[in-house]
Amino acid sequence: MFLNPRNKSQDLLFYEALQRRTDLTNGEKSWFKTFQKGFVGECLYDEIFEDVGHDDVLVYRDLYLKFGKSVTQYDALVINDNGIVVNEIKNYTGEYKVEGGDWFRNGQRISEEPVAQLNRSVGKLIGLRNSVNGNFGVSGKLIFVSDDFYLQTDDNSLWSKIVVRMDLRRYLRKFRGGKIGNKSQFIVRLLSENIVENPYIDNNVDEGRLRKGLYCGQCGSFNLIKSRFHLVCGECESKESNETHLLRAMSDYQFLFYGKDMTRISFMSFIGDCLTPRVVYRILLKHCYINKKGNQTTYTFKYRNFDNAMAKPELFVKYKDHLKE
Repeated sequence: MFLNPRNKSQDLLFYEALQRRTDLTNGEKSWFKTFQKGFVGECLYDEIFEDVGHDDVLVYRDLYLKFGKSVTQYDALVINDNGIVVNEIKNYTGEYKVEGGDWFRNGQRISEEPVAQLNRSVGKLIGLRNSVNGNFGVSGKLIFVSDDFYLQTDDNSLWSKIVVRMDLRRYLRKFRGGKIGNKSQFIVRLLSENIVENPYIDNNVDEGRLRKGLYCGQCGSFNLIKSRFHLVCGECESKESNETHLLRAMSDYQFLFYGKDMTRISFMSFIGDCLTPRVVYRILLKHCYINKKGNQTTYTFKYRNFDNAMAKPELFVKYKDHLKE
């Protein structure tokens, strides 16, 4: 049973918002591609696990756990009465070689050493278990989800820590028949007490780089034509309500300016004053938490992101969207 959803990371959402409003630098393009590829790999793991079945385990996904003063991120933790299995998911493609414990791709040493990363993650959980005198196992596997991943190594013991794509279904089936009892519930409670938000977010962009305004959710064009309750794309003719456009803009704002207060003035500037202050104010009141700081009022978007907002069953948008294929 999956215990929590897997969401796009804050970093991925930042770069998605950024690339819609400016030209990315080469470094930004590289990071964007890395975060996209990682998320695709994690979703593929979830899809295969869903197909194999996970009724006999409890699975935490994309989790940050605090141990003392340090925080560690986990792609997946598989839990039953036997203990915790860390699944560190890698969407590596191409030919890799391991020599003397170092990892190389196309003859160039890679910056992260996956086995050391896995060992650190497992070690943190062992320390947590020992701190409460827990009686359960802790182990881990590196999961390589791509069928375009090839590995050569001079260390045959490495294979005991690795699951490649062709063996992934077989590996996940081994969790069938496991017991979920009091020990599993104890482990879940122990982990839940140490869950924290990602503390490493430091995404803020120079506002001068950004294109102001609203853009089409279908083709990304900023060429929008106003009608009474909608904006119509001048390129693909998709028609979206004012409310939909403002929800998307509020979501982008929170990722592009993480930790920065959103005021009516700053948000109106961000959208290029495309809509009247009256319309914007009404939507801010509906979809944001209101924060009073002396004489200043700021707004915090209620939802994790735009997709999350649009998926809320309680969300009622009076004027419907019409997207062109």
